[in-house]
Order: sequence, then C-alpha cells, then structure tokens
Amino acid sequence: MKIKYPQLVEKAFDILSKSVPLNMAKANSIKADIYRELVAEGVLDSNGCPTQLAFDKGLIDSGQHQTLAEYKREFPQFKGFSSDHFKFTTAGWGVDNYVMRSLAYKSLAESDNEYDRQRALNTLFQIEEIERETNNDEN
Repeated sequence: MKIKYPQLVEKAFDILSKSVPLNMAKANSIKADIYRELVAEGVLDSNGCPTQLAFDKGLIDSGQHQTLAEYKREFPQFKGFSSDHFKFTTAGWGVDNYVMRSLAYKSLAESDNEYDRQRALNTLFQIEEIERETNNDEN
C-alpha cells in the first residue's frame, strides 16, 4: 500500500535520496521517520499540515497565499473569522462549514441580486447535505 505523505516529507525524502544511498524497499519507513521528525521539530502538525514555523523557515512553496494572513488580505470577507475555521491543504487554504454558512446567510440578508441569493441557498443546501451524510456515517 502506498501512503501519501505531505509535500514537505516527500521533498525531504527526495533530497535525502539524492545525497545518500537508500534502500528504496524501506521508503515508507524512511518517510514515516521523516514525518515524525518534522512533527517533533514543529514544522508539521500531527495531521501533516505545515505550521507557521514551516512558512517562516521558507520550507513551503505553496504559491501566492503562504500564510493565513495573506489569504485573508486577498479575501477580506474572511477577515472576522478565527483561524480555527481555516485549514491549509495541498490545494491551498480551505474554510469549514461555519464560515461558509455565515457567508451564505450574510449574502441572503444583504443582497438584492437573485443570482447571489440563489447561490447562497445552494451553498446552504450543500452544507446541510454534507452534514447529514457525516452524521449518518457516525451513527
């Protein structure tokens, strides 16, 4: 079984494999050791997401929004939400259902544009479906 490791682990493994001979049959074991070390050093959290320390040290090459602060500057609608509602993934920054629901309700309350209102309603419907499926999976 091939385990998908975070970008930082793969990058470290690639550098290591080019500098010293490795037994490639033990690649997963070596990557697991690298992962544990990066968590211990504080550059990855226990879920494999890069921490602020990883960004500060320049270890992450993720594109234009390397920090949450940069992301919030470009998308000011997220300004008032706590960092607990955001997660950095390989695809970039994501938000949880609380943020999506809040923005949808705000759009419903403030917009006179029927298209915007319909998009907000569709978003709320999708959130309800996801939460319903999640609750069914837990039971």
